[in-house]
Amino acid sequence: MTINKYLFFSVGILFNQITIAGTFTETFQGTPKLNINLYAFAADIDGSINKGRIKYDVDQSFEETIKHLDRSYMAHVDLRQGAWGIYTDLQNVETSQEKNVMNLPIALSTQLKQNNYGIYYQAYISPELTSEKEPRLVIEPTIGIHRIKVEATLTVLNQYLETDTKWNEFFWGSRFKYNTNTPWNLASELTFGAENTLSAQAYLGYRIPIFDRALNLRAGYRYLEQDYRSNNFHWDIRQHGPVIGINLPIF
Repeated sequence: MTINKYLFFSVGILFNQITIAGTFTETFQGTPKLNINLYAFAADIDGSINKGRIKYDVDQSFEETIKHLDRSYMAHVDLRQGAWGIYTDLQNVETSQEKNVMNLPIALSTQLKQNNYGIYYQAYISPELTSEKEPRLVIEPTIGIHRIKVEATLTVLNQYLETDTKWNEFFWGSRFKYNTNTPWNLASELTFGAENTLSAQAYLGYRIPIFDRALNLRAGYRYLEQDYRSNNFHWDIRQHGPVIGINLPIF
């Protein structure tokens, strides 16, 4: 299925379910729910950063990133009312390093901010419930905006590159949740960006009851591919690796 067909399929499900639901306001019935997910993305990174005549090939493991990490934070916030929800996913990673490549001294510092702002609709909720009164399967088409900001400085001998580039990118896709009769659960997400971005992630979760809430410990894998061009700047980067986190239901 092509990306355009996938978009029309997802949007078609969304509006079809709204029609079936009756009036638009009925889809907002229910108590609001707020969840915060704190996580760590242990990404291996490969690709290239190209500006003008200077090209820097990236091939860095997560262990190397940790060695040169200055600061980082990652969080996902989800607010749902009825069948509708909004969310934001925030990532900020700053690194700096000095090394030799083919006997040439290289100094590199980067700051990468990747923020996602999206809206989703629970287009399908399985009528079958688990022992925890959760629906067995939930499908949530989603659309939103990627906001990416890259700040990088690269020095090679007497050549100096400094770039401060940011761009917005529309994305679409779908999220999937599957609950079992045990504390184990599954979740995944697949989205496509208008600027050749592909994001795929899948998680295995385990719910732990604490007082009147259930914390969800999650572990999984994430793949992110970006290929953005603007004037003489080319950002061609792939990030992939395991993800661990904890989901905190606030209310």
